[in-house]
Amino acid sequence: MISLSIDGKRTTVAEGTSVLDAARGAGARIPTLCYHPSLRPYGACRLCSVEITHQGRTRVAASCALPAQNDMEVCTASERVVAGRRMIIELLLARCPEASRIKELAAELGARTDRLKRREEKCILCGQCVAVCAQVLGVGAIGFSGRGVTRRVGRPFEGEGRECIACGACTYVCPTGAIQMEHRTLERSKEEREPRYCRYMRLGMVPQAICPSAYECFRCEVDQQVEDFFGTHPAFVVRPARRHDPALVRGYLVMPDRYYHAGHAWAERLASQVRVGLDDFGRAIAGPIRDVTLLVEPGAQVAAGQSLWRFDLGKGRGAVVHAPVSGTVAAVNEDVLLDPGLVGRAPYSRGWICRLKPSSGDAELGALRYEPAAATYFEAPASAVSDWLSAEVDKLHHLLGDRAAELLAGASLPDALPGPQWQAVAEAVFGPQG
Repeated sequence: MISLSIDGKRTTVAEGTSVLDAARGAGARIPTLCYHPSLRPYGACRLCSVEITHQGRTRVAASCALPAQNDMEVCTASERVVAGRRMIIELLLARCPEASRIKELAAELGARTDRLKRREEKCILCGQCVAVCAQVLGVGAIGFSGRGVTRRVGRPFEGEGRECIACGACTYVCPTGAIQMEHRTLERSKEEREPRYCRYMRLGMVPQAICPSAYECFRCEVDQQVEDFFGTHPAFVVRPARRHDPALVRGYLVMPDRYYHAGHAWAERLASQVRVGLDDFGRAIAGPIRDVTLLVEPGAQVAAGQSLWRFDLGKGRGAVVHAPVSGTVAAVNEDVLLDPGLVGRAPYSRGWICRLKPSSGDAELGALRYEPAAATYFEAPASAVSDWLSAEVDKLHHLLGDRAAELLAGASLPDALPGPQWQAVAEAVFGPQG
């Protein structure tokens, strides 16, 4: 717990609590425009700035992005703070003079409305729409472009924004009503006569639903009831971005939308190719990797189950990993060849080993274990990968016997085991090592 002073009153909060949340919990009134409790702090508007004194130093800082610290003294409404907020809101009012939320704050803070030239903009660049689309939806249909006075929110590369699922979350969090991606997407869908998938299907709340109201959501009883039921936009309840988060199975990470081979290689579909790497369980068993040797030259054919690469684990120990699918070796990760430790540090991202061009399309991929993304809000899918990996952990513990916990907690399993026992573990985890 953290003990600090807020406006002269002592309060205690949990470690990691922001100064903004601590101050509001203590009853302080701090205005915000770019803050949302379900989004990472951005600190764009600076309206939440407070004056803090800590370790003999006094400064003004954005409270939304500032963690509370022991013995910190916070003043939420000093003359310096209030003057700064008033200046900020005057600037925002000059930029967006018709935004009702800005006008409310201007009246509350006593800001002048006639000192600065008006620009008749709508967007204040708070970033909430961009953040909710990326962090909550996992879509990224909009983003920032330009710098300085040319900075604005828009669709990537000025395209049509086809990534947008018309959920309306960006409009929901926008404090000025500037962003209207939802309406643009729905209008385009009607014009192009695309399948009218319901927004709640696209959010992952229901498995299959077609809109019967031509996307005139005001006529939909379900749409009118959903927000009342949840008390917020359903995107914050469902959080589709979580479907792409790794799962933890018996202490080992499993990535969704990956295919897993029995020898602990993973495969990821990338257009016409498949990217291949070592899964987190295999990485943990191998320990520190000193060298990576591809056993098949780029351009050569490889069969499923054929030895694909070898790890040098030091002290004469190694491990051979097999190809999850048949195909042609299209590329090798040069970063891993230069820095083999990447396989251990980033097994599912920068630590990939090579790319294959499958010789049988998706047929062999379909035979591998697949970790699906969460299907719907109401029903989680069964995971064959989780069951398989749990069985693999049990098998390893049986091989290691009573010392399993001690050995797995060490820095390097290959170093800790006698040669014959390591060979048995390597064959059990990665397959034949001949």
